[in-house]
Amino acid sequence: MQTELASLLLYVYSLWSAVIQPCPNYTPLSVGSLSAKQYLGRWYFSAAVSRREEDLQLFRKMDSTVFTLQTTASDPDTLLLTGDMRIGQNCVRASWTYNIISGRDDMQLQGRPDRQTFLRSGAQLNCSDCIILQEVEPALNRYMLYGRQQVIPEDVIEDFREMFTCHRVNSFVRLPQNKGLCLGDKEER
Repeated sequence: MQTELASLLLYVYSLWSAVIQPCPNYTPLSVGSLSAKQYLGRWYFSAAVSRREEDLQLFRKMDSTVFTLQTTASDPDTLLLTGDMRIGQNCVRASWTYNIISGRDDMQLQGRPDRQTFLRSGAQLNCSDCIILQEVEPALNRYMLYGRQQVIPEDVIEDFREMFTCHRVNSFVRLPQNKGLCLGDKEER
């Protein structure tokens, strides 16, 4: 009986606190209505959050990651994302192709029809040189923070983490960036 009463009180308190201090709701940008050119170029992956720890395991192996986003020559609504990742002492390169489909808010990852990728503005974190990507699948929901500069200010990283903690997205990883960047066939220390 006491356990049930305590559970009820916690439930009522959580409802009350949500009304008094609601979590901010950040809507994604409509990718189909954006100018892709403003997002082209180099992006540094800095941190990620998810409800499930297993959604972040790949990122825990990384030291640093640099992405380059470009349009394909044949179709301006097709984006090529190339990532140069430092995993341990090795540099690993991978590429992903995204399609922008008119009338949709998300980007479609080729070969992964169940995955939706949403883009959020970094202005929500007071970082005009940042973007947040959300990847959603039936068993996946994670948010990743990218910046135009290699080092994103500490307060922006904390705001990113806190923004999603309010929504019970508590698993967090930040890339240490201790071993230097992999930049294609070059390494930067």
